[in-house]
Amino acid sequence: MTRAATVWVYLVFGFMYLPIAMILLFSINDADVMAFPIRGLTAAWYADILSDARLGAGFLTTLFVAFPVAILSTLLGASAALALVFYPVRWKGIFAAALLLPFLVPRLILAVAQLILFKEVNIDRSLWTVIAGQSIIILPFSTLIIASVLIRLDRRLIEAAADLGASGWSSFRRVVLPLMGNGLLASWVIAFVLSSSEYVLTAFLSGREQPLSVLVASDFRFNLSPSLNALAVLIVFGNIALVVLAEAIRRRSGAKA
Repeated sequence: MTRAATVWVYLVFGFMYLPIAMILLFSINDADVMAFPIRGLTAAWYADILSDARLGAGFLTTLFVAFPVAILSTLLGASAALALVFYPVRWKGIFAAALLLPFLVPRLILAVAQLILFKEVNIDRSLWTVIAGQSIIILPFSTLIIASVLIRLDRRLIEAAADLGASGWSSFRRVVLPLMGNGLLASWVIAFVLSSSEYVLTAFLSGREQPLSVLVASDFRFNLSPSLNALAVLIVFGNIALVVLAEAIRRRSGAKA
């Protein structure tokens, strides 16, 4: 890599991570106003966030939504990826285009369309409508992640299992499923992170119980407090911890294999 390319890479990474560094700095700034110079260091903003019962309830609501969304998106994504990669499906191109359509449609339009649909079938807004809506828009991500693993899978292993007398279900359970485990784990982690940070669709489909993303967005509109910086830092480090845990599980399962 040339020196110019190296400098460009560092600039790109700086552009991405410098705002997060600024949020981290202001989250420990002993001042109500987020501005320079820094008056001192304090952990009071973190204490305010951890003692806020409203945000704590929003966090639990986010977990209540994100866990089933991650599971449902991964299961549906695995089914769609298997259909696209392994099995002969009629109109496969149209199926793939319809599956990836949420990538191209603006999130606001999807949120309004789903809201109208639920109203037409007389389904009130609740966390269940949020789970259903988020699962649909996250499904393309899960499908692509799992399909990228299945494409690299050596099909001769499946043929060898069939030659040894294994049924279709047995070869899938003993050969395909273990080999796509990393894709399933990565899909679950990505779906969980995307669900917990989704705002537009959640704001349209949620009822009285509101996840953390909606509560934080409301606070930013009316009260720009440094405690929100502390909350953002906790969310970032929580996502990092989730990714590290997933990588540790992947390496441990690979070592056992």
